[in-house]
Amino acid sequence: MRFHVVSIIGFTSILLSSASVNIYPVVAQQELCRDIGEVASSETLRTLELPQFGINIDIPENYRALARNDGSVEILDPGNFELASCVARGGEVTFGRGTSSFTIRLVNNSRNLPLLTLSQQEGGYDGNHYRYNLVGTQAIITESSTGYYVGAWFAPPTIDDVVVMEVSCDCELSRDDIVMELDNTRLR
Repeated sequence: MRFHVVSIIGFTSILLSSASVNIYPVVAQQELCRDIGEVASSETLRTLELPQFGINIDIPENYRALARNDGSVEILDPGNFELASCVARGGEVTFGRGTSSFTIRLVNNSRNLPLLTLSQQEGGYDGNHYRYNLVGTQAIITESSTGYYVGAWFAPPTIDDVVVMEVSCDCELSRDDIVMELDNTRLR
């Protein structure tokens, strides 16, 4: 009995000492986000209901909506959605391509500023601006002087805040890029 106890103790100490020699720190592998590129929009549209913004908007059937922590919603093609989801999980993009985005967010207008003034103060839009009639609701379309951002600002009757729809790209944009989105938007 004594021999077995000593043998077990000796064997255990050999295992522990050999295990301590082969212990390596575990390093978490950061996920690499694979960029599959922009995916073309499907011809079929579906309605995305956004009651928090007081609107419904028709988007390509294969596009996805990504809710952001700040309350905004980003509408992305499948390639950009997969890339954004991977980055949100802590992944890393190894190379980049040009990106574009379409975001819808709310801006508080408790001071009841005119939409153009609000867009200049809160959005930094400093380029051309245009009026747009969104089903009887006045909207302001604003362009940045750089040509990389274009936005639409309007106040739906069912909510207290101003809705801002923005298209951004590392390419040239014009008001037609946001008018296309407004043409697919209905107030709730």
